[in-house]
Amino acid sequence: MIGILFLVGIVVWLAVAVMLSLRIPRWVGMTRHTVVASLLLFPIVLTAPFADSLIGQWQFSRLCEREAVVTLSADARKVTRAQSSHRSITPITGYAIPVWHQRVEFIDADTGKQFLSYAGFHADGGFLHRHLYGLGSSTPCWPTDRDRILKELNIDQLIAQGKSK
Repeated sequence: MIGILFLVGIVVWLAVAVMLSLRIPRWVGMTRHTVVASLLLFPIVLTAPFADSLIGQWQFSRLCEREAVVTLSADARKVTRAQSSHRSITPITGYAIPVWHQRVEFIDADTGKQFLSYAGFHADGGFLHRHLYGLGSSTPCWPTDRDRILKELNIDQLIAQGKSK
């Protein structure tokens, strides 16, 4: 049933896009080359509801490639007890879709100095994804080497030892 509704929605939007593409040149007062203008407008009108999602996902993937990184101090391998100190989630502006920055930090329980931190990001979809589809899920991205580094440091055991004393 949902699939049928989805297909009906696509057909309706296709019809609306055709209608708008044909009428917009006349609405703006064009008298010549209306067929060419309509043909050029059609792909723009057809993709307009998804443009924020397409642009936003491209921006999000570039952000992840550039800034989702692990920062490790030189003496991180010497840490014997750790504590998770900071897990902040803050919104980031300037993107076509909502994006949040999440920072995770670990400190040496003995010295109080940060020895490990990493940044991750979360993005919601575009307007249609958030409001019409009702999916309400976000797409995360984390540093590609995060799990390997956490395992090498045995972070779970370091945190358990940090809580025990």
